[in-house]
Amino acid sequence: MSSICFQELFMQSKGQPISYKNKEIKMVDKINISSQKVKLKINFISTNSNYKQGIAVDTKGYIEIDEQIFKNRKMIFWEDTAPKVIELIVKSKDNVLIIHNIWEQTDHLGNKSTFYCYNGAALYLEKVSETTTIYHCNDGEPDDDFDDLIFKVEIEPVL
Repeated sequence: MSSICFQELFMQSKGQPISYKNKEIKMVDKINISSQKVKLKINFISTNSNYKQGIAVDTKGYIEIDEQIFKNRKMIFWEDTAPKVIELIVKSKDNVLIIHNIWEQTDHLGNKSTFYCYNGAALYLEKVSETTTIYHCNDGEPDDDFDDLIFKVEIEPVL
């Protein structure tokens, strides 16, 4: 396990993906979806971190979960409290879906803060198929183990 601050590398690349140890590393995954409305299935696989881990899903449009519609909001799902498998409907005005990992830190006074795209934060994608991706995430710790949060996302169009 190396000590690395991915934030510095992303600053140098102006937020673009970087190559690290023969992998394409990203700050966030911006997915161009072929249909304006898609079904998203998220499956939490594992965590290995000192911090509470989660993911954020964002789009211009709305996200529907359990028949409730959330317009123009980033949805956050914590691995320890969300169901292990989550199903969403995403309707995007610009056909872009953004997914990234987040983590929660508690300071010495007990105050909790949510972080992403900071310090050691990064992720790499393992494409399983055209519609399925496994995300290997690194939280804010300056290391490169990419096992702080691992989750799978399946995307299919809704007709």
